[in-house]
Amino acid sequence: MKRNIIIVLIAICTLFILISCYIYIINKNKIPVLCYHNLATAEEKTNFESEKDWTIDVKNFEEQLKYFKKHNYKTLTMEEFYEWKQGMLNLPQKSVLITFDDGFLSNYHYAFPLLKKYNMNATVFLIGEYVQNATQTDWNGNIKTYMPLELVEKSKEEYPNIDFCSHTYGLHYHNSINEVSKEQMEKDFSVFNNNIANTKFLAYPFGQYNEDLINSWESSDGLLAFAYGPTRKDYRKASRKDDNYKIPRLNVSHGMEIWKLSLRLLFGN
Repeated sequence: MKRNIIIVLIAICTLFILISCYIYIINKNKIPVLCYHNLATAEEKTNFESEKDWTIDVKNFEEQLKYFKKHNYKTLTMEEFYEWKQGMLNLPQKSVLITFDDGFLSNYHYAFPLLKKYNMNATVFLIGEYVQNATQTDWNGNIKTYMPLELVEKSKEEYPNIDFCSHTYGLHYHNSINEVSKEQMEKDFSVFNNNIANTKFLAYPFGQYNEDLINSWESSDGLLAFAYGPTRKDYRKASRKDDNYKIPRLNVSHGMEIWKLSLRLLFGN
């Protein structure tokens, strides 16, 4: 009987060691790049049913930040991620890059204060023309409004933990990449850098890209570009081996429970 118990304990310990080794191997030199969009309270979300898939509950978002804090995750700046990607910087295995697409006003109203509260970094990919045309600065619960340039500039002083990068200036519409020339793409990048924020980092519109867009960004001195899908296998952790202009990201869905997020951070899918 005693011998059997010993055998079972040895088997359990061996299994634990094997699982730990497997997790270490699959996570070595890989970093999850999380993609968020909008935030709202539960009440605000009920008024915009069509936007729910892209909108995370504020309370849920704070719970996720608490999880990062509790489990000692290092939230990266874009520069830190770039240096890691180029092999110039070693980072803790528990590192994560938090990104927001589009530049919604809710980011300023909800996300930025929470990120500052927990001393965490994040990157916002702004749609240039939406930001430049936006005028509303006060929050009224309309989750379809964007941050005006005034708040972007204010955030640089108020929230130095937030990086602002490009989601293109005026190419954020479906099939845009197949409708414009390389010259128009390069002009778009230039307009963004001259009018919104001078950046070397891009998130493709709707995650879509083609060779013209990649070449245009590269020739515009872009350093990194982030995708978003399009297939399930493309939602995974980023590695140093990934193409600098095809960096994968992981979606954080509107109703994702903490246990699901923890598995996504661990296994990257």
